[in-house]
Amino acid sequence: MTSPQGTALHRRVHAYYVHSERGYDRFLDGAKHFGFHPEGQRIDEAQARGLLHEQVIARAGIGPGDQVLDAGCGQGVAACDIAARTGAQVEGITIVDFEVPKAEARAARLGVSAATGFSVMDYSATRFPDARFDAIYTTETLSHSPDIDRTLREFYRILRPGGRVAFFEYSIAETAEFTQREWLLFERIAEGSAMVGLRAFRHDRFAGRMAAAGFVDAVEENITANVLPSLQWLRRFARLPYYLITWPLGRQYRNPNRSAAVVYCAMAEKGLIRYNAYSARKPG
Repeated sequence: MTSPQGTALHRRVHAYYVHSERGYDRFLDGAKHFGFHPEGQRIDEAQARGLLHEQVIARAGIGPGDQVLDAGCGQGVAACDIAARTGAQVEGITIVDFEVPKAEARAARLGVSAATGFSVMDYSATRFPDARFDAIYTTETLSHSPDIDRTLREFYRILRPGGRVAFFEYSIAETAEFTQREWLLFERIAEGSAMVGLRAFRHDRFAGRMAAAGFVDAVEENITANVLPSLQWLRRFARLPYYLITWPLGRQYRNPNRSAAVVYCAMAEKGLIRYNAYSARKPG
């Protein structure tokens, strides 16, 4: 059963995606994650997203016939591509109900309906049996979890012995490394985009949380240099409207994506925010 806190958060996440869906459709073809650019290169964003999916496949060890969970699947962009690339069976779950038919339509359009499934479900309290999946991955969705440790324990429960997890997520520096204004801006944008779990991702510490949940061989790799070109590309479109209508303090809450493209990009360039590839496995 979903807790009252979870229910309230679900409403906030749902409202955020209702507000921001057109932007994701316009700039990222419905994807909710950035791309992976080879070191020192700036490539087409669609191609970069494909390379990020290859990173997911490699770190999660996904192969033909595997049962895979996309936790926070959005419109199924990653799930459909990973199913097509690997021959795995990918199950996508989301708490945003209107994304499910979009994901199903995408799967049908790409010819992977038989290899994918999509449903509304909380990834912290799934309805799956124990040891259901060979691999579990996320792409910029764990920041919405109000209880990261509970989410990790749930992933551990539904992962088969020897199975792998791969999380492509942000982390932040210690609060004292931000100026007072930087921290206020960070908080307003995180609040506006319902990223209540982002504060739990501190640089060089999340691997320890995975280990505490029972995972072994936990690795945290900073891939900011490979993802930053995507954020810098979005900043080109967001900078002018941000300074025209969003810059006064307080409006970041109502314009979180435009604000993140400008403010979080600058923080990433300073090292206050990182983009990481986390991976681990369940013993067995």
